[in-house]
Amino acid sequence: MIKCKYYCSHCSKLEGPRGARDEKRRATHNEVERRRRDKINGWITKLAKVVPDCSSDQTKTGQSKGGILAKTVDYITDLRAANARMAETIKDSEQLAIDNELLRQQNEEVRQENAMLRAQLQQHGIDLQAIMSVGSAVSQGS
Repeated sequence: MIKCKYYCSHCSKLEGPRGARDEKRRATHNEVERRRRDKINGWITKLAKVVPDCSSDQTKTGQSKGGILAKTVDYITDLRAANARMAETIKDSEQLAIDNELLRQQNEEVRQENAMLRAQLQQHGIDLQAIMSVGSAVSQGS
């Protein structure tokens, strides 16, 4: 009888123990592969539950694995873009806080300078209220 180099039912019966060993190896491989597929399918199912477009868009037969993965990629892309926008907003907000603090400091300096100038006017006997009254009367009369 001619032996073939590939596994087939005809040769395995003739080969005896070697065919049984090959059959066991094939069965083990099939089991490992089935577990791998089950794991992948489980993760895809979890993705379908987590990704918003997948959970609301299921039909009676469910979605294809490719459809779930495509929507997951779209969702992750959208999240990354939103994160980038939020990071930019936070950066802008931090810059505004720095600018705001600088303006507060400048405002305080101007208030102190104003108080100092008022005190100098008072020391020289100049009545600021009278000047303000005259200034407003002049501006109203114009």
